[in-house]
Amino acid sequence: MQISRAQLKKTALHQAKQFLWVFAYLWLCFGLFVLYKSLILAEYDINFAAHGFALVKALVLAKVILVAKDLHLGERYKNKPLIYPTLYKSVLFFVVLVLFSLLEEVVHDLLHHETIGESLAEIGDKSPVMLTNGLLMFVTLIPFFAFQEIGGLFGENKLSQLFFIKGPKAMTDRSPEQQQQ
Repeated sequence: MQISRAQLKKTALHQAKQFLWVFAYLWLCFGLFVLYKSLILAEYDINFAAHGFALVKALVLAKVILVAKDLHLGERYKNKPLIYPTLYKSVLFFVVLVLFSLLEEVVHDLLHHETIGESLAEIGDKSPVMLTNGLLMFVTLIPFFAFQEIGGLFGENKLSQLFFIKGPKAMTDRSPEQQQQ
């Protein structure tokens, strides 16, 4: 099957837009978490600046989410009421986030000449903080996946158009079949 240059360009642009939206949402969330943490630590005269960390984590997790979407990961409950796929995907990516954070800690410690055993011991000490960060992200992912699930019902880009371009009048652009649903 031959893919035309125009189709390839259209697909690349679509994927880039998807990546940008996911990345922007995650970067906003991670950035706010880092800002909040730095403000709290500043009250105790502790300097904490990891905004680059939020950027890198958002880039990586945005790609992970899009790859998982392409692999149809998390579509187990797609024919159920929207709360099921929304919560399922939020839990699934909460687990991915926690695992990613664990891997990140181990790699960081290895780069600083610690053994894996020492790293795992430190992770054990940090586990309440990591779990809390993961749970905050779980709650943050619920509206993200709810938006995606609702958007899937309306059709490609229709929900984005409603929010950012056309407003409520866009509903009149729907076919009679779509309006009856």
